[in-house]
Amino acid sequence: MNQIQLTKEQLGKIAGGVVLAGGFLYVYAFYFWIPTSKVIAANSKKNAAMEKDIAAAKAQKAAFPDLEAKLASLKEEKEEVQQRLPGAKQFPDVIKTVETLSAKHKVRVQSIAPSGSANTEYFIRTMYRITATGNYHDIGRFLAALGLEVRIMTVENLSLSGTPGSDAGTASAAFTLVTYQYNENTKPAPAAKPGSKKKKKK
Repeated sequence: MNQIQLTKEQLGKIAGGVVLAGGFLYVYAFYFWIPTSKVIAANSKKNAAMEKDIAAAKAQKAAFPDLEAKLASLKEEKEEVQQRLPGAKQFPDVIKTVETLSAKHKVRVQSIAPSGSANTEYFIRTMYRITATGNYHDIGRFLAALGLEVRIMTVENLSLSGTPGSDAGTASAAFTLVTYQYNENTKPAPAAKPGSKKKKKK
């Protein structure tokens, strides 16, 4: 076969084309491909992180399908506890309860007066001294009704005596009604760190 002979002018044109193509590739790579590849890499990482977060959220949702129902249940329990053990003194409510129950059970309350309070770690005991008159059985039902109230109340230091000049079965009662209030100054104990042990005193 005959070899193709190129002239110097043709060789110069070919060399110029190679240099021009190389320059174009360099400019394309430096100004277009490299920045674009960085953006692609950044978006890929961001997308992967978002997919990871979505997967974690789905896993949490699957693990706690009844989370809203649980929160609602806890809220109801908290409200019930607050009714039984309020966080503030409610003297008017106590008077209203005593008056309502005494009228229901035909007991006449002669006096009711606060007689001090005592703080404990978790609650506050508030005492009210009450005197009342009525039938023995009615007084018993009245005292039992106080103990069955939603709010925690107890009867202490009960004293019963017959009422002179009254019908048989009529008595006078004197007792201390104790109500309980949540001590809002109570601080929860700090949680122990996993694996931590208390040092024994020598």
